[in-house]
This record gives sequence, C-alpha cells and structure tokens, in this order.
Amino acid sequence: MELRKAIQVLNAVSKMPSPGPSPAFSQFHVCLALLAIGDKSPIGRLELSRKLGVGEGAARTIIKRLSQARVITTVKEGCVLTSPGQLLYKALRSKLSNIVSIDAGQLALDKITVAIAVRGAARRVKRGLEQRDAAIRAGATSACTLIIDKQRYFMPTADRNEEMPPDDHLVQVLNDLYHPKDGDVVAIVSAPDRERAEQGAMAAALELLS
Repeated sequence: MELRKAIQVLNAVSKMPSPGPSPAFSQFHVCLALLAIGDKSPIGRLELSRKLGVGEGAARTIIKRLSQARVITTVKEGCVLTSPGQLLYKALRSKLSNIVSIDAGQLALDKITVAIAVRGAARRVKRGLEQRDAAIRAGATSACTLIIDKQRYFMPTADRNEEMPPDDHLVQVLNDLYHPKDGDVVAIVSAPDRERAEQGAMAAALELLS
C-alpha cells in the first residue's frame, strides 16, 4: 500500500500545474530527489540540483512541490523528509537499490553504464522493451533488462529469455553488488554522462513499479 501511495505521490508531484513554461523535470527526477533527500539529509538545493542534473530553478520547483505534498520540509541546512515522506522513502527503497556505475562489458554502449536492481519485479517484464524505451526517453543511449530466476540471469528477447553464462564477469559484479533473489530485475543503462545514465536507470525502474 505504501509503495502504491509513493508512486501516486511521484505522479502527482511531477504533474502539478504551475504558471509559466512546463518545468524541465519528470517523474524520475522527483523520485531521484526523494531518494537523495532520504539517503542524505539535510541536503541543500544546489547539491540536489547537481545530483539530479537539472537547473536550480527546476530543483527549486521540485522542492516546492514535495513540500506542498507534505513529503519534505526545509530547515536552515536544507531539505529533510517529513514523517509521511519517510514512509514513502522506505517503501521505494524496499524496491529500488542504489544506482551504481559498473563495467558492463559488451552491454556497455556508451561512456557511462550504471545498474539498478528492482526487487520482485520480474513478473512485470515482457520483452524488456518497455524499460529500454523509458530509459531512452529519459536521455539514455541504451538499456537492457535482466531477470533473476533460480539464481541465474536471463535477458528477455523477442522469442525467449536468453541466459547469461554464470561465469560472465557482469554476473559476478551484479551478484556482489546486489545479492539478488529470484524474481528480482536488474536494469543496465548506458548514457554519455552520469546524470543521464542515472535518470535513464530510474525511468526504467519506475516503469516496472508503475
């Protein structure tokens, strides 16, 4: 229930009406902001804008909207979660791992490649195209989805799930990072820079939760 509420809040905050031009951020920016504030608070507007890869104006609007939703509050040192915000943060963190830069070998298709694990989301994966498209819309160059089943990694394709060799370097890296369980999903996302890679990873992950 808390996870569903968290997704609803992310949708509502990203779509709140405001005067002037449409703000330069999306749902994945709001989620990244909420997680950043929960991971390290208090956090100031400048640091938040750097983490999100958006301008100060967009960061200011995100902070304002999260405050209006009573998810965060601001103190002298920066932004902190409210009690309701902490519940939403815990619900999201129970599903979403940290985003980590990795050496993805042949799956690395640009300068920066990151990974994010989504707990228990395998049943929502079809062919991985939805996650790839979400990541690319967010600015990534490429993305692939890996499903964990019986402690093995599978990549969905058009007609079947292709198993990755157990001794593949990437499999070892992901096992060490996330210790995934059956039913988990890992998204591998590449982009020209860290900001777009993280945004693409979060967009892919949210597609699995929405």
